[in-house]
Amino acid sequence: MGCSIRRPVVIDAGDRLSLLPDDILHTIMSFLPVWQAVQTCVLSRRWERLWCSMPCLNIDQQEFEACGRDREGGRFEEYVNNLLMFHSAPSLDMFKFHVTHNYDYKVVDRWIRRGIKCCPAVVEIYNSSNTQMYELTNLGSSACRLKKLHLVVIALVKGFTQHLPSACPVLEDLELDKCCLDHPKIVSFSLKNLILTDCTTYGKVLTITTPALVSFHLDITADGSDDIIANEMPSLVKASLCLRYPPRTGRSLPEGPCKILRNLSNLRNLELSGSKTLSVLHEVLDTFPTFSNLRTLLFDGCDLSDDFQILGCFLNNAPSLEKLTLQYCKLPEGSRKRKRTDNPKRITIKCQDKLTLRCPNLKLTEIMYREEDVHQLFGLLSGIWRNLRKTTIVLTKA
Repeated sequence: MGCSIRRPVVIDAGDRLSLLPDDILHTIMSFLPVWQAVQTCVLSRRWERLWCSMPCLNIDQQEFEACGRDREGGRFEEYVNNLLMFHSAPSLDMFKFHVTHNYDYKVVDRWIRRGIKCCPAVVEIYNSSNTQMYELTNLGSSACRLKKLHLVVIALVKGFTQHLPSACPVLEDLELDKCCLDHPKIVSFSLKNLILTDCTTYGKVLTITTPALVSFHLDITADGSDDIIANEMPSLVKASLCLRYPPRTGRSLPEGPCKILRNLSNLRNLELSGSKTLSVLHEVLDTFPTFSNLRTLLFDGCDLSDDFQILGCFLNNAPSLEKLTLQYCKLPEGSRKRKRTDNPKRITIKCQDKLTLRCPNLKLTEIMYREEDVHQLFGLLSGIWRNLRKTTIVLTKA
């Protein structure tokens, strides 16, 4: 029997990259802008159609223009049409689309539908065109794998929010930035993280029903009497609220934010920001909610010039609070009377003697302040120090 001789496999030392399996090459290509990933087709036959099956599509018109490939937007439209026509991956890990020019609604709608048709797990759509707001309708069954959805300046029509629970059964992260909600009801039983920033509801009540939510960020302008209704969120751990109010003539502040706080009573970390966020709470001092599990509380740029009444309500209704942070808040004006020639040791400080705080577990209080707030700060410390003897107070000047 003759001996068979195997020839050694010759490896081209200059092209070891092509010997990697497709999934690794796809991962490498996912870090490239899509137009650069497509250009790899000229490298060799191995790369000729590799881009057609890459599971991440990052289509960014801004990057397309930055390289001098498109000045008027016409070449970008042709490029995206061809890209989505020849791309053949059965499913996508990510579909990211950023459009900067004003196109006909039907054109952009076709691009978005084609990307979502590939059942992506992550969808990010950014619209930075000057005047056009593109719409997103019902996602249909193609959103069955969708776990993260991030939309910027997109109009969500009625069918989108109505079918959100059934169309996106595994959705965990939803971020809406400057979006318009025609049917402002967000219902999801799988959602864990929700971010709403500067969204418009056309004067309608925004209702949020997300029982599995863990993290909630709301930054919104409240204009009606009951703009926001957040149903109970028993799993919530962290919440961040920034509420703004337009000028109001002869009208009381809305009660919606108060109802939000009542349904966030189980959370552990709470952040409140904005100069007007706390103003509405004065209407409910007698029925202030109890935050039994609250561990950290942060006020960022809030108005505390009410002799710390709201601050006192939070501290007295958060028996488990361990850390308090006051970051560049507006303090009472009572102790701001001093001439530059005065001896600092002889400054008359207005103490907050009437403020009684019951916060037995508070261990750390961080106060970040500006130079012009130093005298109000002395009033704060002298008034509440004896109430918070167990806490360490850390001062940081901007």
